[in-house]
Amino acid sequence: MPTLVTGGMGFIGLHVVGQLLDAGEDVVATWHHSWRVHERWADEVGKRVIAERVDVASPHEVMNVALKHHVTGVVHLASPVLGTSNLTQDYTTNVGGLVNALEAANLAGVRRFTYVSSSTVYQGLQAGPYREDAPLPVESRSPIEAFKKAGEIVALHYADRLGLSLGIVRPRGVYGPMYYSMGNLPGRLAHAAVRGAAPDYGPAGALYAEDGNDFTHVQDCAELVRIVHLAEKLPHRIYNAGNGSEVTVQALVDAVRSAVPDAKIAVRPGKGPTPTQPNNYLDLSRAKEDFGWQPKLPIEKGIPAYIEWLRSHPQ
Repeated sequence: MPTLVTGGMGFIGLHVVGQLLDAGEDVVATWHHSWRVHERWADEVGKRVIAERVDVASPHEVMNVALKHHVTGVVHLASPVLGTSNLTQDYTTNVGGLVNALEAANLAGVRRFTYVSSSTVYQGLQAGPYREDAPLPVESRSPIEAFKKAGEIVALHYADRLGLSLGIVRPRGVYGPMYYSMGNLPGRLAHAAVRGAAPDYGPAGALYAEDGNDFTHVQDCAELVRIVHLAEKLPHRIYNAGNGSEVTVQALVDAVRSAVPDAKIAVRPGKGPTPTQPNNYLDLSRAKEDFGWQPKLPIEKGIPAYIEWLRSHPQ
């Protein structure tokens, strides 16, 4: 019996499908606007991977695909493409789509529902490292923060009322193969370095060396999603996925230049005018203690590996 992966042809979804296949699972991968297949499992389409076009905002489509394939688990990743939807569409897909997926999981009698959230839920906290049990502010500064926060609340309440086994993964700054939106800094720096161009720094201009953040290679993120989803028991319901330590801009640039020594990256000394919070990274101790998980591709390994992939997959 397969696992249903909503958004299975999105960036993280493509890698989650691969992780589940490697673990012996069959997969039903949904897509809506874009059809993308990872080379790792392209030969399995129509065999161990069944692709279904599904709009998660439609309760009938989600329920039909779950019942049609007798799915035994759901990994929910489906979300609007960044910057392509208005507020109503955001709400309908993020919140309505989650409820539809939860209801389909309940009707199908799945063993576990895994919700891929985001570490943006920690925005507004004064300092890290950010732990899964930290009280979160009600206010939100971005659509992703607002809808992921709301999604976690809805999923936890729904699971409690129906006795549904639920796992939540909060990744931070995910980058790596098949990433195209250029919404985060590792992606912009790596793509520009491979092209021999200066990166787009945005309105803030060149980077400040001592500003810090946290980033996750997509393979590490997908591995933790798979571990949480297939675990026989979950000691906790929420797990962080990150680098495990704060990554300064200088460290990120050094990782790029270890693969592309002449990368055209401008770095200013010190911290920027609006410096990041102290210890701006995710605490990974819960995943390490419960599952023995820690990232295999920290930034000094993950960035060169990503650049190597970009060189063989020009975009």
